[in-house]
Amino acid sequence: MERHLTVILAADVVGYSRLMEVDEERTHAAFCICQTVIAELVSKHRGRIFAGAGDSVLAEFASAVEAVRAAVDIQNDLAERSLDLPENNKMRFRIGINLGDVLSDGGNLFGDGVNIAVRLEGVAEPGGVCLSSSVYEHVERKLPLPYVDIGPQRLKNIARPIHAFRVSIPRTSENLLSITAIHTFATNWLAPRLGAFQTAHRDLELRLEVMSRVVDFAREPFDVGIRAGNGRWPGLISHELMAEEFAPFCSPDFLAGAGNISAPSDLLTLPLLRDDDWWRAWFKAAGFADSEPKISSAVFFNTQIVVSQAALAGQGVALLTPAFFAPDIKAGRLVQLFNVIARNGTSLWLVYPEERENSRKIRAFKEWLLDEIQRAR
Repeated sequence: MERHLTVILAADVVGYSRLMEVDEERTHAAFCICQTVIAELVSKHRGRIFAGAGDSVLAEFASAVEAVRAAVDIQNDLAERSLDLPENNKMRFRIGINLGDVLSDGGNLFGDGVNIAVRLEGVAEPGGVCLSSSVYEHVERKLPLPYVDIGPQRLKNIARPIHAFRVSIPRTSENLLSITAIHTFATNWLAPRLGAFQTAHRDLELRLEVMSRVVDFAREPFDVGIRAGNGRWPGLISHELMAEEFAPFCSPDFLAGAGNISAPSDLLTLPLLRDDDWWRAWFKAAGFADSEPKISSAVFFNTQIVVSQAALAGQGVALLTPAFFAPDIKAGRLVQLFNVIARNGTSLWLVYPEERENSRKIRAFKEWLLDEIQRAR
């Protein structure tokens, strides 16, 4: 036998005996599905299952971070699944994770390191995860999850108290897709298309909240977000949707009264409705010789949806993303000045937590949205 330090994940079904009593065949079939899901996610996070009996699964990980990610992934995936069980008889798992010393014998593991994980599993809430302090110390700064300190726990057949922490896994309803998105993309691009998604996925309800701040997925009830930036956010998977690009637009009435506009420099004599780096980036893209043009702006607006309304009302020239205002451009309500489109080096991204990658509703929305973006190009 060999002794080594490792991370143990222990999982079992809540009330398995009662479920079997209600319907043995359906309960066994549901457990087999869950067992397959757990095995796939353990493998994905570079772990291995070394034992399992009845309704339990034991897995080993080299990394505490990967073990906790696997546990959260497992609980979120299983919560999304519609298993064929009698009404009001859901199959839920408890998971305990411990970092400790174990004995290895022919691939199987024994000792306190395993026993503590098994006992912690019983302290976890149904559908939840419980960590020993040895695991918590390795993950609390690396994984932005809500941890609840439940103090020293007296565990069966464990001589000393074990300090434990519960992980409160934030979830929305499995039938509700909650989206947070930046203003103009949400109102002008996404909202008019969401009806098509809901038609294709009638089992899902949708909630779209428009906000400019960055949400904390670990603490707020959102499934996915649309963000502007470079696509690098720790703990999140990012899919690029479109580059942030913009060009100057005004109303036909404003253009008629503006006089001769034949060169980019002529815009500097007009009211420009965004006094920020976007104008400097656009003048640079237009080949304007002065790297620091003196921009005189009458009013500053912080979102495109607002600045577009000012432009439509004839108040000045606005920098807008053409894709967001296609109906106004096509109808002639907005006129593009110069065939120059600039970029500021950032893009719009679809983002969601790494541990939710296998969520059915997130996967459906991701595939639909990326397809819509491709079709709109």
